[in-house]
Amino acid sequence: MKAKLTKRRWAILIMLVLVACALVPTTPALADGGPPDPGGEGTVIWNEDYTLEEGEQLEGDLIVFNGNVTLEEDSQVEGSVIVWNGSANIEGSIAGDLVVSIGDIHLGPSASVDGQVVCTWNCDVKQDEGAQVGGGVFEANPWEALRLDHERGVPIPVPSPISFWASAPGQALGWILKLVRTVAAILVVAAVAGLVALIWPQPTAQIGHTVIEAPWQSLGIGFLTVVSATVLIVVLAITICLSPIALLAALALGAAGLFGWIGVGAVVGERMLQALKARETEPMWAAALGTLVVTAISSGLSIAFCLAPLGWLATLIVGCMGLGAVALTRFGTTAYVPTTGSVDPLPTPAPAPPEPAPVEEIEEPEAPEPPEDEGESSAE
Repeated sequence: MKAKLTKRRWAILIMLVLVACALVPTTPALADGGPPDPGGEGTVIWNEDYTLEEGEQLEGDLIVFNGNVTLEEDSQVEGSVIVWNGSANIEGSIAGDLVVSIGDIHLGPSASVDGQVVCTWNCDVKQDEGAQVGGGVFEANPWEALRLDHERGVPIPVPSPISFWASAPGQALGWILKLVRTVAAILVVAAVAGLVALIWPQPTAQIGHTVIEAPWQSLGIGFLTVVSATVLIVVLAITICLSPIALLAALALGAAGLFGWIGVGAVVGERMLQALKARETEPMWAAALGTLVVTAISSGLSIAFCLAPLGWLATLIVGCMGLGAVALTRFGTTAYVPTTGSVDPLPTPAPAPPEPAPVEEIEEPEAPEPPEDEGESSAE
């Protein structure tokens, strides 16, 4: 028979286990020795098994830490039996309660427990036919019973035993797995960057150079693109018929952002190879190296405990700059010429060309009159 154990009873039993050493005077007892002094008030056993042989009687409570308890047939405990990190094999009788944590309980055919049988924390109960339990058998987590109801008071969150004992190893393992996933993601992004630069070397270089030549314009255009595209995607996703278009828009935004990130990595890798005085800077290796470095820095800052906001901010800035360069160059297909932003003065009119000097008319000499014919003159 199983029943619901009250919170007050749980609290009493747990406090009994925790302060047993201070409240109960200890008396030496061995696993193969006889019962303690009948005049004692109780017995506490440390790191040893305890056996109460047939026909023997123990007055007071029996508390055993890190050991097993065996009550043979016709033995009797005039109190409660509490076992921590051990099992209880009961063939005799117990006048009080039987509490076992991190162990098993076996109630034989001749077992008799006047109080309650409580089995907690990785504990199993086996009750043979004929075993008698006056207060019922309870298998539950004591921490859950100690939680206060919202109606009765302020709730006190109490972790479960598994999360309590495994919190530190669990957190360490989770951090290691997160680090492994981050390193794998960095390598994948670097490999994709090298492949993109191998297929589209000129657009990738064009995007990177645009970021260097016009950083503020790229950052502003990229931020506006993110905001406007996000609003558009949300509006399209709300509608049912246009939801596929929202998915396509999200994929396009992600592809553009990745392309811009690779463009930034390409120019960073190119500068790094030039600083290392490499003879030949292939676009593929420059993009892979630069993207690897940029992604590693941003991811490393993001997973750090106190530098995580700085990593998120760096990722946002670099991503917006790359996306803005993609928008300004139309995916690297056209060159972007940055403007200085200053207003050019009005052009001054060019002076009128000087008028040509008047050409003086040159009088042509008159042709001399031909001489008169001599024959005519002689005839006259």
